Amino acid sequence: MGIEFTTLGDVRIVGKLGEGGRSTVYHGIWQDREVALKVYKPLAVERHARKHSQNLARYEYLRNRAFYEAHGLSRYVAEPLGYLSTSGIFAFMQEKLDGELYYFYFRSRNGTVPPSLFRHVERMVELCHKVGLYDIDLHPMNVMVVEEPGGEPVPKLFDFNLIPFHVHPPNKLVGLLLKTGLMSLEARDLRKLRNFHNFNRVEAKLLKYYE
Repeated sequence: MGIEFTTLGDVRIVGKLGEGGRSTVYHGIWQDREVALKVYKPLAVERHARKHSQNLARYEYLRNRAFYEAHGLSRYVAEPLGYLSTSGIFAFMQEKLDGELYYFYFRSRNGTVPPSLFRHVERMVELCHKVGLYDIDLHPMNVMVVEEPGGEPVPKLFDFNLIPFHVHPPNKLVGLLLKTGLMSLEARDLRKLRNFHNFNRVEAKLLKYYE
């Protein structure tokens, strides 16, 4: 079970895994295992607090745990380990995944990947919806491809800080459509699933980042 930490003093930071608009992610060692430690930026914490009653670190930890503990999903979800929300520091810790982001995995092989890989993505979405988990933030840069002991590549979700659109609709129209049932809770995930291999937006962002 995960815990709420009072300190991260027992986590040894050995490197930096990446940085985004909301957080910086570090490679750490905790209790003899490799972990990914996400430290949130103050602006991201403030924005989340305005939209939701929970702090960002606790929110992502609980949402990650809901996915991880759902029937059949632990195979496709990074294990959440704990969070910190004291002394003005907000951080979330989960297992470190050893693999490639789906986009880079797919591109580096010129698209010649096992058909079973995308079937796993579809299965992952199906399992989420069966237990009432929606708005997965399904994105080729939010899914890690990890090879299982037998060599089979499987997708793993690791990003859970997005507030689902049915909890906090982006506008009144979407809220009305959801309330009246004209838009299903599955709609956004299914649209993203259909467009999963359309990398135009991903590549536009990468181009802007490296300019």
